[in-house]
Amino acid sequence: MRPPASLPALVALVSLAACAADPSPPASAPPPAAAAAGSPAAAPPSGATAAPEAARPPLEFIRDDVPRAREKARAEGKALFVDAWAPWCHTCLSMKHHVLTDPSLRPFADRVVFADIDTDRPENAPFLERHEVTVWPTFFVLEPADGQVIGLWRGAASVQELRELLREALHTMDSKAASALPPDDPNRLLVEAKRAHSAGDHGAAAVAYQRALARGGEAWPRRSEALLGLVSALRRKDPAGCAEAGMRHVAEVKGAALPADFASVLLSCADALTDGKAQRAAREAAVDRLRSIVASPPADSSADDRADAWGLLAEGLQALGDAAGARAANESKLAVLERAAKEAKAPEAAAAYDYGRAMAYLALSRGDEAVAMLKEREAQMPGSYEPPARLAQVLHAMGREAEALAAVERAIGRAYGPRRLRYLKLRAEIHQKLGQGAEQIATLREEVAGYEALPKGHASQAALDDARRRLAEAEKAQRGAKKR
Repeated sequence: MRPPASLPALVALVSLAACAADPSPPASAPPPAAAAAGSPAAAPPSGATAAPEAARPPLEFIRDDVPRAREKARAEGKALFVDAWAPWCHTCLSMKHHVLTDPSLRPFADRVVFADIDTDRPENAPFLERHEVTVWPTFFVLEPADGQVIGLWRGAASVQELRELLREALHTMDSKAASALPPDDPNRLLVEAKRAHSAGDHGAAAVAYQRALARGGEAWPRRSEALLGLVSALRRKDPAGCAEAGMRHVAEVKGAALPADFASVLLSCADALTDGKAQRAAREAAVDRLRSIVASPPADSSADDRADAWGLLAEGLQALGDAAGARAANESKLAVLERAAKEAKAPEAAAAYDYGRAMAYLALSRGDEAVAMLKEREAQMPGSYEPPARLAQVLHAMGREAEALAAVERAIGRAYGPRRLRYLKLRAEIHQKLGQGAEQIATLREEVAGYEALPKGHASQAALDDARRRLAEAEKAQRGAKKR
């Protein structure tokens, strides 16, 4: 989900810009456990369903070691599921604590190896060279022999939606990565679209999504999934086309999180439009859909999903000039999140709602409550960079710069990878507000050097260029100050 546009000090830190050569597959990898398409292969093995769901142990994930997970998948002839996540991502935390722990997913372990990667860790950069991650979390399902993408889901999902993702991916794998399907089969075309999307080829992805939708028709079970993929790909290449497709299809998308995610992409595309009339029409279409979602949330949507829908509605209303409506939506969002946080069984689970609560508190001019919440969370989770980083962002937005500086220093000391560099950017902004020009320049130089040293999978030319630009501006301002 996108952060509210009304809080630019936080926006810059919420959004992130999104393998080494695979070893040769074993000569005689065992075949998939189930037979071909049309059989029960795509469902969890029947033998695993004898035990009651509550008695099943949770899934076991191989953490931050894709090569080991891939070798295990190859050796056992299983698909590889990869959860690309980050500790700062509230939706990722919600998925980990409330969806991926669901015992009904456990039977898939008979046919799937499960792995997760913290996208900021350097050891995971090779995976990101091959697979683009611009939405957190992103879930990949990979074919064991060659690592081809056979399933892709970007953002939140319900348990049922994850089960469907895995079933469809296994069905594809059993059809020899869709090559046994006719060339114009919509499921084969959807796999091709997701492969292109995963590789960052948004133009090819959009074309393949359009072909899949045309072949699948309105009754195709995966139509909503493909529609979200289409507008997500168009957003990167053709915002006007994205807005047009978004307005045409926003009312028909179904699922737990898919409808709000679709409306979110439509709002993003509307922001990029230069035609004021078209921009307003796109925003109104998204807002109308979001109103229907919050009025009647999908039965399997999580608290995080429902709160996101309220937050997006607030954002859309604010963009349309309805400040009172935006405030009411933020109050509803906060009520959902506070209830969920109160019901959480551990601080780590409650932390999934901290970002949304903090943003709502700020939008409602209740920043002191956000500060108190995040200070308590930092005391509960002293090893995590996330609470002090959020605290620094909130304090900075409130103009309490000295306190923000102390908090961001703690976050920088615990953070790593690209996320640490984003906290350096925040520290530089705080130094600037405090009139500490020399410290600002030193921090910006550290940020530039950090981006220059990132491995390829983590490197971002846009972020490096931005850091260099800000450094040049700060150095120019310092020279001007010395002349006066």
